[in-house]
Amino acid sequence: MSFNFIDKTQYTLDSFLLMDRWLIRMIINTSNVWPEFAENLSLALASKPYVAWYCMKKAPEVQERVEQLVNSAPINADAKQRKDAEEFVVQATDTSIIYTDPSNMIKNCNYIYNWKEEYLLELVDFNNKLVLDIGSGTGRLAFAAAKLARKVYASEPTDMLREYMRDKINKEHISNVVVVDGTVEHIPYEDNTFDIVMSAHVVGDNYEAEIAEMQRVTKPNGYILDCMGEDDRIREKPDEEMLNRGFEYLYHKSTLGGDIYRYRKQVIKN
Repeated sequence: MSFNFIDKTQYTLDSFLLMDRWLIRMIINTSNVWPEFAENLSLALASKPYVAWYCMKKAPEVQERVEQLVNSAPINADAKQRKDAEEFVVQATDTSIIYTDPSNMIKNCNYIYNWKEEYLLELVDFNNKLVLDIGSGTGRLAFAAAKLARKVYASEPTDMLREYMRDKINKEHISNVVVVDGTVEHIPYEDNTFDIVMSAHVVGDNYEAEIAEMQRVTKPNGYILDCMGEDDRIREKPDEEMLNRGFEYLYHKSTLGGDIYRYRKQVIKN
C-alpha cells in the first residue's frame, strides 16, 4: 500500500542501494504475495541488474527469489514499459524508500510532522524511568521521552534511521538516548529490564508474539505503550486486538481529521 510519502518522480530504483538487509528482505518477500508488484519488480530489477545484484548481496536469503524475478521479466520490454515498472515499484515501496531519506521523512510523513509530545507524555510518568522505544524511526517518541526519562534506548532496524538519530544526538548534545539495532520480534535485552516499553506503528503483524516479547523485557508493574502519530484515517472504534490483550486506550481527534487511539497496559507479573 502506498501512502504518498514521496514524489515518485524524484526517486528511482537506485534508492534500494541505500537500504539495509531488513528492508530489502521485506520488499522482496512482498513479491511472493502481491502478483502485480512481482510483475513490475521483475522488470524493474532486470532493467537495473546492479540493483538486483545489490539486493542479493545485501540479503542473501532472498537471492533465489531475486533470480526468479529477473528471469521472469519480459525480454522485449520497451523503454516506456521499463520506466512504468520502475515508477510502480517506487510508489509501491514509498514507506520503505522514505526510510532512506530521514530529513524528507520528517517533512512528508503526517504521523511525524503533526504530532505533539503531550500525546505520549500524558500516558504515564516518564520521570527517571528506563525506557525502550521499539521501531524508533526518526526518534519521535524517544526524544520526547528523553526529556524526562533517566535513559531511553531507541531500537531501530533501519540503518539510515539509526544514523539520523545518532547525528541528532551528537548535534544536540543529548546524553541519555542510546541508539541500537533490533526488531519487535527479537528485542535484544534481558527479561524485566525496562520501566516503560513503547512503540508506534509497529504492533499488528503478529499481536501475540509482539506483545509477548514487549512484556518479557518490561519490569513487573511497568508499562507498555502504543502511541501512534497523526493521520486523517477514520476509525470507528479502538483496536479490538489490543483491548482483548488488556490494553486501555486514550482517544483524540487529529487536526488532520483522523481518529487517534493510544494504548497503555500495566504489566503485572508473578
